[in-house]
Amino acid sequence: MSNEDRDFRYMALNDLINELQKDTVISMDEAIEGKVVRAVLNLMEDKNGEVQNLAVKCLGPLVKQIRLDHTLEIVDRLSDFAAQKDNEALRGITSMGLKTVITEVEQPLGPKVCSRIIPRLLSMAQSASYEMQMDSLDILAEMFARFGSQVTAAQQNEIQKTLLPLLDHSRSAVRKRTTVAIGHSVVHLTEVMYSGLMAYLLGQLQTVTNSEKLRTLVQCAGVLSTKRFGAYLPQLMPIIVTYASKADEDDELREMCLQSLESFVLRCPTEISPYIGNIIELGLEYLKYDPNYAADDDDDEEDEGMDGEEDDEYGDINPHADECSSGYSDDDDDMSWKVRRSSTKLLAAVIETRSDLLQELYENVSPALISRFKEREESVRVDILQTFIILLRQTGVYSSQASLLVPDSRKSNLYFDASGFGEELSLLPEKVNSSSAMQMDDGPKQLLRAQVPKLASALSKQLSSKSTQTRQIGFHLLRELVYILQGGLENEIELFVPAIEASLTTGSSDQQQVTLTSNLKIEVLAFLRQLFSTHSAESLHPYLNHFSPAIINTVSDKFYKIISEAFLLCIELIKVIRPIKCNADTGDYEIAPVKPEFTPYLLSIYQATLKVLGTSDADQEVKERSIMCLGALLSQVGDVLQSEQRHAWGVFLDRLRNEVTRLISVRTLTIICQSPVAAGEELQRCVLTATDEVGLLLRKSNRSLRIASAECLRILVQRFGQHLSEESYRNLLDEIRPLISDNDLHLLPLALRTVEALIIVRPASVQDTKEAVLPALFNIIQSPLLQGTSLDSLLDLFAAISKASPTDYQMLVKGLVGPLLDVHTSGISAGGVAAVANKQAATTVAQCVAVLAVNTEARNCEDTIRIFNGYIQDSSANDSVKYLSLLTLGEIGRRINLSSIDDIQEHILSLFATQSEEVKFAAAFALGNISVGNIEKYLPLIVSQIKEQPKRRYLLLHSLKEIITRSDKNTKLRSASDEIWTLLLESSDSEQEEGTRSVVAECLGKLTLTNPTRYLPELQDVQRLALLTMNSGVHRKPYLIKNILKEMIPLLYDETVIKEELIHTVEMGPFKHKVDDGLEIRKAAYECMYTLLSTCLDRIEIHGFLDRVRAGLEDQHDIKMLTYLMISRLVRVAPTAVQQRLDDFVDPLKATLDTKMRSNAVKQEVEKNQELVRATLRCMVSLNALSDAGMSPRFDGFMKALQSGPLAEEYKKTMIEVDNRETTRGAGDYMDLS
Repeated sequence: MSNEDRDFRYMALNDLINELQKDTVISMDEAIEGKVVRAVLNLMEDKNGEVQNLAVKCLGPLVKQIRLDHTLEIVDRLSDFAAQKDNEALRGITSMGLKTVITEVEQPLGPKVCSRIIPRLLSMAQSASYEMQMDSLDILAEMFARFGSQVTAAQQNEIQKTLLPLLDHSRSAVRKRTTVAIGHSVVHLTEVMYSGLMAYLLGQLQTVTNSEKLRTLVQCAGVLSTKRFGAYLPQLMPIIVTYASKADEDDELREMCLQSLESFVLRCPTEISPYIGNIIELGLEYLKYDPNYAADDDDDEEDEGMDGEEDDEYGDINPHADECSSGYSDDDDDMSWKVRRSSTKLLAAVIETRSDLLQELYENVSPALISRFKEREESVRVDILQTFIILLRQTGVYSSQASLLVPDSRKSNLYFDASGFGEELSLLPEKVNSSSAMQMDDGPKQLLRAQVPKLASALSKQLSSKSTQTRQIGFHLLRELVYILQGGLENEIELFVPAIEASLTTGSSDQQQVTLTSNLKIEVLAFLRQLFSTHSAESLHPYLNHFSPAIINTVSDKFYKIISEAFLLCIELIKVIRPIKCNADTGDYEIAPVKPEFTPYLLSIYQATLKVLGTSDADQEVKERSIMCLGALLSQVGDVLQSEQRHAWGVFLDRLRNEVTRLISVRTLTIICQSPVAAGEELQRCVLTATDEVGLLLRKSNRSLRIASAECLRILVQRFGQHLSEESYRNLLDEIRPLISDNDLHLLPLALRTVEALIIVRPASVQDTKEAVLPALFNIIQSPLLQGTSLDSLLDLFAAISKASPTDYQMLVKGLVGPLLDVHTSGISAGGVAAVANKQAATTVAQCVAVLAVNTEARNCEDTIRIFNGYIQDSSANDSVKYLSLLTLGEIGRRINLSSIDDIQEHILSLFATQSEEVKFAAAFALGNISVGNIEKYLPLIVSQIKEQPKRRYLLLHSLKEIITRSDKNTKLRSASDEIWTLLLESSDSEQEEGTRSVVAECLGKLTLTNPTRYLPELQDVQRLALLTMNSGVHRKPYLIKNILKEMIPLLYDETVIKEELIHTVEMGPFKHKVDDGLEIRKAAYECMYTLLSTCLDRIEIHGFLDRVRAGLEDQHDIKMLTYLMISRLVRVAPTAVQQRLDDFVDPLKATLDTKMRSNAVKQEVEKNQELVRATLRCMVSLNALSDAGMSPRFDGFMKALQSGPLAEEYKKTMIEVDNRETTRGAGDYMDLS
């Protein structure tokens, strides 16, 4: 590095950097290390600029590998370089070097580095050299950002003494950098120093008259706004508002005032509440502040008469291109646009943080924003449109989401995730419920809907301008509007037709303009897709002659993203040309005829689709969406394309056989075969050919392909199973048989439903089916994993087998119960207490036997009931047999009336006294379910027993819970519900055992959901027992609970507080163990809070909610896990509110990560802690997306320490895991402009 040749010096440095950046730690003795350090520092003075720059770059990895003494030597030498006055170039590059060292040095070395560098920086800041002052302030700000929490109070005091006088410096650049440095330091100041700083600021604001210095002070007030700042708002707000209103012609001061107010709104959301009204008024006043515009733009009627003028007025991308046109004064120093931009951002901050004011915002702010769509300055106009988009998104997040939710029927894998970020594309007919009336929109949406005509009129003028950026954001705004209202433009579509046509046909040879135009086209196509999917076909038909040619033409575009989006839009266009609706009540299809004038468009789409499918080098995304479009054509208008069917199906089969496109082809085939339009010989020929090929795909390793193939086979069999050849039928059974196992619980129900479909469409072949699958079925029944959809599918399959082959009933029952009844002879003594064998299998077998019994002849069913009834009366039967018998009788009794069986309820009640806990609970289950079959007879018995038999009450309440859960809401349970309610409230007495009270709580919740309007209000008086009920109600029927949430939420928050009186110490021999009796209640309360986020966000005061979330971060393991889930969700739905609290989260998150396990901790404790650490890291990945060093310096420093500390690797793995799991909506939709 000391070679005379600069190339050698450069390469030596480069080699050193490469070695230092390797993962392995370089071991150097102290002497060699010192030589390397001094050599690099000498090259900082090199005459060659490239060598100097590389020496600065080398400092970063070097300080990570060297000893503390050498790190401090680097700091001292660089400080000397920075303080010298002879070589300006060296001083400039040294500033970069010091920033690099501060950024890269290890966190624990912070105090040493600070103590060495702060005095030098303060000395430089007080020097007469302007450049030296600027450099020192920059480095000081960097140091606070990295080591702010490690700066001592004494050092802070010295820094403050140095910085405050610089706020009065004659150079504005010095004042601004001083403000930035103070902003980084403020979060770490002690209360005394912070109070002193605020006193100084307030004093200066009241006495200084110099306009330039006032700007600095106002800006400083903005950066000082932290959590402690709220106490000073009553003194500061009148000053800032006064300066904003009376700044005369000082637009820069007015801009600073508005920016500071924006900072107050974002950083002090609770304390600023009393002033929000004044802030909104100020924002609205200066939103239209334009003293250089001669005309009065307050008159909406005048605006409407200026349509033609405005097209030219705002047409150029250059914001000042038309300043000399009529109505504007020629002023090169016009700064008023900065005021309008700041007021726009101020209103955006209010909208983001004050969801509780949505109604007021739509009444006052929304009309003002709409009136300013005509803003003459491009950047301000863009901000205004973006602000309105924020308002729309807040409406979507906080207003009723019922109209935005994807129906359950659209959540199956038959619906494509078309966009890659969560939107789902339906090809199946839309289901309509003729009996359901339209739900009324809530207040904000009603106001928005009323403003649509004015909004559309104002926006249509901007969409006709020459500015590509304005048009793109304008169409984005329209897309958000249509999504939020799920329509709304029925009467306004005509206004946008010219702009849509022009945007889709725009072309340019300039590369930058091509990129902008491509992004515009993508946005227009996305808007049209949303428009077509949310508006009726009748409202769109008049405009299809304008839209269709331009849409179809974009399928031939050169940019693959445009082609891909165009195919998705073509699918919606096909559905608009030929809407097909399914009546949810009757199941009948309403198939609209295709108007002759639209047929050529269908043929054009078909030809364009085939052209792309015939292109071998097309992008994968384009290939997939072209197949989807072909599927839409065949499923929606296959009859119109009758002459093309043979060719189309041939192309489709080719795609199905292609490894690259077979997954999307299988999914598309599944959809086509469910269409009421798709029919004919060609479809049948294709399906019969495809069945064998799709069956072979079940062997593939690609799990998504196997799942799609299994679902496809079920649909194919249901519709065309009777046409399958014997060979295809046997091949299909052979391919499905291996899937009947618990290795993949997603594939299992699909395989079972396919077998069920085979039996239903070919009952004559049931014997072959039984031989193929029964051994696997009997084997899978023993699995403890069999539940949910897998179990439901198994029960449906046994019902189908029972109906198709009634003579096999006894054989099937024996095959099911035989393995469990063998326990009868296993040597367990009669009446002895032993664990019931395989309880999960007994539950499954009981349900299967019940399904067989109710689907067979009455004689077979009676025999089965008699046998199992005999087992429960047989004193020699062991507990496992009695357990199975009780479950089976319960399952049968739930489906049919067993009241004809003499004294069955007495036999079951007698087992309440048995020694086996499993048998007791099985008896309670059986009694409850048998009662469902005849509520009139058995319910009074249970109620009287609960009152008269306190020792049996716990088990009887379990029976009652079964009755409430299993009974249909229209049964005679309703007539007895008041009596049950009273009984449950009596049983919730605090003197009862905890277990009894828990069962009562479940019963109360389930009973409430049978008649919410009757019982929900009464639950407010049963706070603790109501938590589970409230959670269930919020989750399942939020509309019933929303109106009383205002009163219930404070009660809910009270239950999240740790109550010391419920914590007691239990002595276990030599050990003492703390027991928290309030934990389960707190956990239930936090579960309810999490559910509120999903269904009632518009009824939550988000800052109060965050207070309880913050408290949960310091609670026990289970509650911490819940709060992490809540934070991750809040990051998505209320990012601004979470961002304001990031610094508050640092202490509890750090405490969790720093927890050290005891040396004698057991394995379960270690694993539990590891799980908590992983969950904490996942939460921090979500929070880090919101991190801003300016707004949350403590969190930013915490993240930097984490990413360079012992958990750095674990954090990286977690970040990759989260990125892989979540697909976010990002810039991938547009071309890269960089």
